[in-house]
Amino acid sequence: MNDKEINNSSKPAGKTGSYSRAIFTFAVLIFVLVLIFTGVSLWQDGTVRNAMQLINYKDSYQVVFLASGQAYFGKITEVTNEYVKLEDAFSIKVQQAQAGEESQAGQSEIKLLSIEDEFYQPEGYMLIEKNAVLFIEELKDSSSIIEIMENYTK
Repeated sequence: MNDKEINNSSKPAGKTGSYSRAIFTFAVLIFVLVLIFTGVSLWQDGTVRNAMQLINYKDSYQVVFLASGQAYFGKITEVTNEYVKLEDAFSIKVQQAQAGEESQAGQSEIKLLSIEDEFYQPEGYMLIEKNAVLFIEELKDSSSIIEIMENYTK
């Protein structure tokens, strides 16, 4: 036998390649499982869902209806597992006409007021507990409420 035949016969044919391929496959499998576990954890945590919801609300106005029957208008700027942040928040105030006024009895006036105008002077945003939100609706750009909010002066 010559030297080349001796060197080739000392290595088992094909075992080194299949061993490294098995390690590579195992590493890829572990990596994929970690990615899946991380994705499921973030989805369960709400981080991914909340980020996806916030994308839907960018640069537009919404009305947030609460289980208590109240409705607030503004821009949703943040969504977490615990709360929805509504900036430039407004609420509807209904005032009944007083008897003896020129308007007809039983008639009411509807006003849109900034929450900043409440007697206790809050900031212009609200953190609404997510469990209290009944549903959210997007306002069309043509909504007269948007015009009122954008032209609102204190």
